Amino acid sequence: MNLTSLDDIMNQIRNEQNLTGLDKRDKMAKKIAVSEARVLEASWELLAQDGLEKFSMRKLADLIGIQAPSIYWYFKSKQLLFQAMANQVAREIMLNIHPQGDWKKQLHHYAVTMREQLRIYPCSAQLLMRTLPLESDYLQLLDQFLQPIEPLPLTDKEKLNYIVCVINYVLCHELDEYERQQVAIGIGVKDEKLLEGWALKSFDQIPQEKVSIIHRMYTNGLFGEVGTDEMFESGLDILLRGIEQKVIASS
Repeated sequence: MNLTSLDDIMNQIRNEQNLTGLDKRDKMAKKIAVSEARVLEASWELLAQDGLEKFSMRKLADLIGIQAPSIYWYFKSKQLLFQAMANQVAREIMLNIHPQGDWKKQLHHYAVTMREQLRIYPCSAQLLMRTLPLESDYLQLLDQFLQPIEPLPLTDKEKLNYIVCVINYVLCHELDEYERQQVAIGIGVKDEKLLEGWALKSFDQIPQEKVSIIHRMYTNGLFGEVGTDEMFESGLDILLRGIEQKVIASS
C-alpha cells in the first residue's frame, strides 16, 4: 500500500468536507441575511431595471440570490408584495408632510410632497394604482389628506370624493409622464423635438381647419410643457379652487 497516496486521498477528503461545510455556512449566512426589508429593497431595484410589467418573483429571487420559493416565506403572492411596497411609499410621503396654513395650503403641500416621493420610487404611481388602501400607513395617509377638510361644511361623501380626486390627479400626472417616456423609448425617439416634428408631419395630412387649434399649440411648443411643474401646479390649482367653490356653496 502506498502510504503517500493514502495520505493524499485522506487530505483531499478532509478538504472536500471543509469546503462542504463552508458552502453550508455560506448558504446559512445568506439565508439569515435575507429579510423582508431586503426583499423590499431588491424589489425596488428590480422595478427600476424592468418596470412593473416585467416584474416577477423569479427575477426577484435571482437578484437576491435565493431560490424563488423562499420569497413566499415573506410575501405569499406578488400582489401582497406590491401592497407592502405601496405601503412603504405611503409611509415616506407621510414622513415628509409638514402641515401648515389653511386647508388649501395644506392640501397643496400634501399633493406636491406626494409627487416628489413618487419620483423617488420607480413605478410607484403604478403601484398605488394597482393596490388597495388596506395597509396601515396607506390608510393613515388617506386620513392625513382628509384632516385639512374635516372642519369644512361638507358631507363625508363629498370629503372622500374630493380627496380621491386630488390623489388620483397626482397619480395620473406621474403615470402620464412615465407612459410618455415609455412610448418614446418604444418608438426609438428620445428627443422631444423629434417627437414634435413627427406630429407636425401628421398635421400636413389633415385639412388645416380640422386641427387649427391643436396645430397652433404644437407650433407654439405648448406640448413640451406636458409633465412640467407649471402644468402640475395649474391643474392642482383648478382642483383646489373647485373644492373651495363647493365649500362656499355649502356654507
